[in-house]
Amino acid sequence: MEGIFRRCSVRLFEDKPVEEGRLRRVLEAAIRAPNAMGLEQWFFIVVKRGDVVKRIWEIIRDAHLFYYERARKKELKREQVKKLLRKFDEGLYLAPVYVVAYLDERRRGLKEEFSDVEFLWGVESVAAAVENMMVAAAAMGLGTCWIGVVNFMEDKINRLLNPPDGCKLIAVVPVGYPKEEVKPRPRKDLEDICSLV
Repeated sequence: MEGIFRRCSVRLFEDKPVEEGRLRRVLEAAIRAPNAMGLEQWFFIVVKRGDVVKRIWEIIRDAHLFYYERARKKELKREQVKKLLRKFDEGLYLAPVYVVAYLDERRRGLKEEFSDVEFLWGVESVAAAVENMMVAAAAMGLGTCWIGVVNFMEDKINRLLNPPDGCKLIAVVPVGYPKEEVKPRPRKDLEDICSLV
């Protein structure tokens, strides 16, 4: 339970490698997630090589710009964009490791006519694995952040990493030691988001 309540989005990381044993435990936690039909429709690419890490970070920056300047209903003002770029210059989201999570659609369990449902179940399965990974990382003193804006740049990520055919990008998760203390944000009261029937 400690990892769940300790987990928060970490956006600044120390320039310090993550030990192989810890990284392996994080990935082992990921694949312990519940998954639809027991298909384990996830595929992970772990990025540690310096030149590829830098390129992933650049794509994350570009994806954020796309999100704020073009995708959101409410665009950022020019000064806010400049502030965002300054944060990236200071190392925002730059981590020693990125875990890139994919939905592996080569593993199928339903008839073709139910492919929409199967796709949804697959996304849910990968999301559960990513959550497990993030909670495990938090319990070990590591920081993570779910980065979904990379979905706008899936082609760039795929050209860089060359995942197997039939894989759909779900998230990029930076993993590393937090540069500063980050505390979980308050959440809405259960009474505001839950009803009992």
